[in-house]
Amino acid sequence: MKQITVVCAIMCAVSFGQAQGLPIGPSVGFGIHGNLGFVSLPGPEVNGTTPLDEVYGLGYGGGIHLDIEFVAISVRASADYTTFSPDDANYRSALAGLAGSAASDFSIEGGRVNILSASVNGKLTLLPLPIISPYVTGGIGLARISADAAEVSFQGMPSATYPGFASETNTAINIGAGIDLSLFLDLFVEARYTWILADGGSSSYVPISIGISL
Repeated sequence: MKQITVVCAIMCAVSFGQAQGLPIGPSVGFGIHGNLGFVSLPGPEVNGTTPLDEVYGLGYGGGIHLDIEFVAISVRASADYTTFSPDDANYRSALAGLAGSAASDFSIEGGRVNILSASVNGKLTLLPLPIISPYVTGGIGLARISADAAEVSFQGMPSATYPGFASETNTAINIGAGIDLSLFLDLFVEARYTWILADGGSSSYVPISIGISL
């Protein structure tokens, strides 16, 4: 008798949801997104006090994602590529305390950092409003990171070289927040703090993603 009662209750709930136009079961979607971000890497120092990674400018890239959505909770699988390059202005600023006005004669080339990553994230909607829905997210994945050698020049002449490193794949974890926008298209804006766990020291970067889901 209890089993019959439970089955009837489930059938009533499904019928009510269909009558109200509510989704029954998960929905699946996919999309693309662009990334902007900042990176922090373990490594040598520029002038004995400033980490080399502080000379990196804003990174950029993009990716694809697959969403499996329930009512308030969803799962997102994504693959991303992000690249970062040293910025001459940042490098000269880092040297200013040591070299003074001569810092303007320094330049840096190479040193590009590339991050290829894949992750699976849980996503919890905090306030499901008709147009704007804020959410929190977190997950785990893999990140493959590599860096080219960087060469420093003074008045156009090479003065120092920072070695790069070959590609290596490590576990990555992330946590972040975002906003879903339901306009004429389903858009989202999201920021995630990501740690790449490596034997030589953890690296981190913060991709800010703007994307569209179909």
